[in-house]
Amino acid sequence: MSAVVFALALFGCSDDASYCERLSDKAQQFESRVQCEMAIDAAFETDLVKRADYPTVIGKCMNQGHWASLGNKPVDLSEPVIRVAARALRTES
Repeated sequence: MSAVVFALALFGCSDDASYCERLSDKAQQFESRVQCEMAIDAAFETDLVKRADYPTVIGKCMNQGHWASLGNKPVDLSEPVIRVAARALRTES
């Protein structure tokens, strides 16, 4: 029996999250979804996220198979049911 591995993927997205791209080809891996979700806030503080040239960054925990199936193509993460956590990077004046 193999353990399910969860990946914390970070996506740079348009304001409405209808167009998102992976920020990295590598994702942090965790043994449980709970561990993964607990790491999202810390992931938003990384240099990778701070340097992202997107108005919004989304952190999403998913099983490794789902993460791998997304490939490097743009994805639509605008559906609220799959939006785990997001931080707007653009500051309003």
